[in-house]
Amino acid sequence: MKELTGAKSLDQFIDLKLLGYYDEDEHVVDENLISDESAANDNDFLDDWSTDSIKLPAHAATSIFPAMGEAEFQELKADIAKNGLRQPILVYRNQVIDGRERMRACSELGIEPQYKAVDVTEKTVAEYIVSMNLKRRHLNDSQRAMVANSLAQLGKGKRANTAQAVTQAQASQMLNVSVDSIQRARIVEKNGIPALVQAVENGKLDVTNASSLAGLDEEKQAIVLELDDKEILKMAKEIRKSAMSDRRKKRIEAIEQKRANNKPLQAEAGTYNVIYADPAWDYISEEALGYPTMSLQDIQAMPVNTIASEDAVLFLWCSASLIGDALKVIESWGFNYKTHAIWDKQKAGQGAYFRIQHELLLIATRGDVPEVPYEAREASVFDDPTGAPSEKPKRIREVIDAMYPEFRKIELFCRGTPAMGWDGWGNECANDPVFSEKEAA
Repeated sequence: MKELTGAKSLDQFIDLKLLGYYDEDEHVVDENLISDESAANDNDFLDDWSTDSIKLPAHAATSIFPAMGEAEFQELKADIAKNGLRQPILVYRNQVIDGRERMRACSELGIEPQYKAVDVTEKTVAEYIVSMNLKRRHLNDSQRAMVANSLAQLGKGKRANTAQAVTQAQASQMLNVSVDSIQRARIVEKNGIPALVQAVENGKLDVTNASSLAGLDEEKQAIVLELDDKEILKMAKEIRKSAMSDRRKKRIEAIEQKRANNKPLQAEAGTYNVIYADPAWDYISEEALGYPTMSLQDIQAMPVNTIASEDAVLFLWCSASLIGDALKVIESWGFNYKTHAIWDKQKAGQGAYFRIQHELLLIATRGDVPEVPYEAREASVFDDPTGAPSEKPKRIREVIDAMYPEFRKIELFCRGTPAMGWDGWGNECANDPVFSEKEAA
């Protein structure tokens, strides 16, 4: 193998070759530039220096911000020609992380670029790039959403704990935009024609309207973008209205399909010592919830007495605003309220007085129910993340199993397949032994 003059390894030679340390004949351009400090490895960085013999590549994360427009770049170039390069180009591991446009201007003007190494880590380099650009760029919410989307796409395919991987939630915090806005930006970036993407990046069109237009085919997008701003917004609004109407129609159809599967509660399968229920309270519209609801009177009238043993315990879910209604249901079903647990959902929602972050699991008994074993007594606050809409933490069933291992159990308003050893009932229940098949037919 040819001797690698000045380089300590093949990897270092390749790095230095890419950075311009060698000419086409692989001769060292300048022996003084080959040193331990200039080696491109995990521990070595550029010192502060200036030279016109090297043009460094830009770090991948710099691509999350769009390049300057031509007019803006010419203004920058004119300023550098008149006043020189007043701000150095910042470098991390021999890659430009701030100043790619300044470097371009210097190259076109024949001015020596001034480089300065910065002390950051691979995990924080993206945050550094975002911070530096936000300080001098006045971006609106939609422009920041586009940047956040690019940032989230930067490490796509990498594990979440790798240096370049950034989740939408992390990008949301870094750019101070909502995850919903980032998702709309993703639609624009994925389905929009270049002119539509550029319109958002330039601040001429907001990401909400742009994401609506991105649903059109490419030819229609181009036609709409030729309209004046007022007509573009009008068209986007009409598209959203139509899409909302279609979603509403499909949602109502799905609700009616579930309602058609409603079956009467029967005691033919015997009685149960544990009743676990998550009623379909009607405090929010069916359209918003996505499933058919029941009035308080209908829930109270359910024949739970017919499937509950003389000695039984009831676990009843309710939201914070429905405690009064839940206590009425407990009484109607023949139980006496005892206590409750709290599910901390880890994320606050909406609310008239507080932004609600919890739901309640009320416990009631009837007859002579045995004490819960001491080792099965969990803390009264469950700290679990939310899942699908209205879905409750699966481990609650495991807690109940530990509290009453000998008891026969049923889940009312069950979705999917009941837990192992449990029976279930509900219009979305996959294994429903407590309704009459004959009556359902």
